Amino acid sequence: MGAKYKYCIDGSELVIKDLPAVADTYQDGEILKAAAVNEGGVGSMGVGTGSFVGVSNQGETLPAASGLSGPGYVLGNDGATLAGTQVAGTLDTLKVIINPGAIYAIPYDMSSPITWSANADTSIQFVGVADDFGGGWAYSTDTGELDYVVTSNEAAGTTTLTVVTGNNTASAEGILIQQGGTGLAQKVVLTTDALSIAAGTLDIDTPVAGTGAINLVILENRIESYTHGSEILRPKQKQPGGVANQSIRVPLVKPDLAKAFAYAKIVGNVWNA
Repeated sequence: MGAKYKYCIDGSELVIKDLPAVADTYQDGEILKAAAVNEGGVGSMGVGTGSFVGVSNQGETLPAASGLSGPGYVLGNDGATLAGTQVAGTLDTLKVIINPGAIYAIPYDMSSPITWSANADTSIQFVGVADDFGGGWAYSTDTGELDYVVTSNEAAGTTTLTVVTGNNTASAEGILIQQGGTGLAQKVVLTTDALSIAAGTLDIDTPVAGTGAINLVILENRIESYTHGSEILRPKQKQPGGVANQSIRVPLVKPDLAKAFAYAKIVGNVWNA
């Protein structure tokens, strides 16, 4: 899974270009950075530093294998493996979505949740830094509860999230879902494969865009599951089309396979220059 193109807010059509890329294995939806000086090709945003350039639209071994590996069997997406190098003058190209106004659905990684150090009726605590997190969400990965964050405060390395009364105090862990719909640009840490938001990252105030992190303007967050489909994450109870505060959406480890996504514009696309 990775960043999935949804639409362009500037009304432009999808633009995909073949760009030279450094030797690596790229997945469809991988967020990419501009080439370093004398490097000759774009690369994964999860490695080194660089400005956002686009999102990979390719994920097959190069050259592309046959679509059939045998009667009734279809090869899966095993990543686009590029072996060409700058020093040999043999850089391969990768198909990249370059639209500056693109909105992507970027998944929140739920595989490494934060352990809550304390959980009371109106507060959730953890060791780490998350100042000014009001408007975000604490999503429990063991109970499935979505708790709207009213405000947050960090002191001596411990963050306290103030949440709406009625919080399920049985929850022991969860992830942080960033604020959506505020119009604010937020520095967000990526997983090292540049496919997801590292939602279990504890020190969310310190990332530097271009060093394993990106600037996002999140239009909305969504919870998508087999049972409920795609729902906008909004706090107001009985909000049409929205998931309300303290709703239960059973996460990946359970049968419903609920997954959180940020529908966002990635700020700083080099094609805006």
